[in-house]
Amino acid sequence: MQSKPLGICLIIDCIGNDTDILRDTFTSLGYEVKHFLYLTVKDITNILRQVAQMPQHQDSDSFACILVSRGGSQSVFGVDQTHSGVPLDHIRRMFMADTCPSLSGKPKLFFIQSYVKSEGQLEDSSFLEVDGPSVKSADSKARQPGPYQDLIHREADFFWSLCKADVSLLEGPSSSPSLYLKCLSQKLWKERKHSLLELHTELNRLVYDWNSKVSAKERYYVWLQHTLRKNLFLSHK
Repeated sequence: MQSKPLGICLIIDCIGNDTDILRDTFTSLGYEVKHFLYLTVKDITNILRQVAQMPQHQDSDSFACILVSRGGSQSVFGVDQTHSGVPLDHIRRMFMADTCPSLSGKPKLFFIQSYVKSEGQLEDSSFLEVDGPSVKSADSKARQPGPYQDLIHREADFFWSLCKADVSLLEGPSSSPSLYLKCLSQKLWKERKHSLLELHTELNRLVYDWNSKVSAKERYYVWLQHTLRKNLFLSHK
């Protein structure tokens, strides 16, 4: 990736523990960081829609988004406690090639930390404890880059990393930053010669080691889905 900046990095932190380190990390990688704190569901939706329509994507080589929020099985709540939330699938659709053509063929990186109630939601069968990621590739319609955007599958070039943790980690007089996002930032700072997939595998190992030492309420569960068609390397500018 050669553009300056590499692209927009959108940070939405509805918990307030992780913005500083994430902003510093992605700024150092060459992204133009836009960060927002303590948003409602309506505000999250509006911000995502506005960012998806930004014209500067046309001159950028990628896009990154980090969401930190309380959430449900497949949604994020923002600061709304009684709302049904923003569906994660709806967020992803906003940036697909048919709805965001300026990012067609470009890596779209999502890192999501969701704090959920533990009743069944941390044990969802579609999520794996972090001894290994669940990786799915674009279906047979995905093709290599060509002269026409309609040859690129609408779901191609996504890197979707979702971490769930028990909402009780946020209770008490002071809550700590997300272990998942802390490890992510550390790896992005240090592992310049490794691809993003290799970096994520190492992140999984660190979280798995943590999970083996703590109670069930303190564990993190990571799920990865990607449709990247090329190895992706991020290094500091």
